[in-house]
Amino acid sequence: MKLNKSQLKEMIKEIIKDLEEARKRKVIRKGKLVKKTFCPPGQKAKGGRCIPMKSKERTRRKMKAKKGAIKRKAKSTRIKKKRAKAMRKRKAFCLK
Repeated sequence: MKLNKSQLKEMIKEIIKDLEEARKRKVIRKGKLVKKTFCPPGQKAKGGRCIPMKSKERTRRKMKAKKGAIKRKAKSTRIKKKRAKAMRKRKAFCLK
């Protein structure tokens, strides 16, 4: 099978798009190192893959995010202390 330049470029773009779809990063959960799937906006991780969210779920998440922002503002000092502790742990794992 012979490919010309334009077909080859298109094929490479598709492959890169698939690679960017779901990214796995190392995160710390309950003191242990775990791989987590990160998806682009408007998609969610399901079974290690990114699938598009339904509109109902997207609107519900948007409303809950606003409510959560108000709560986070109230608890910001505790969050800062926990973040500092987590960053020390990340440094010990040589992640940052």
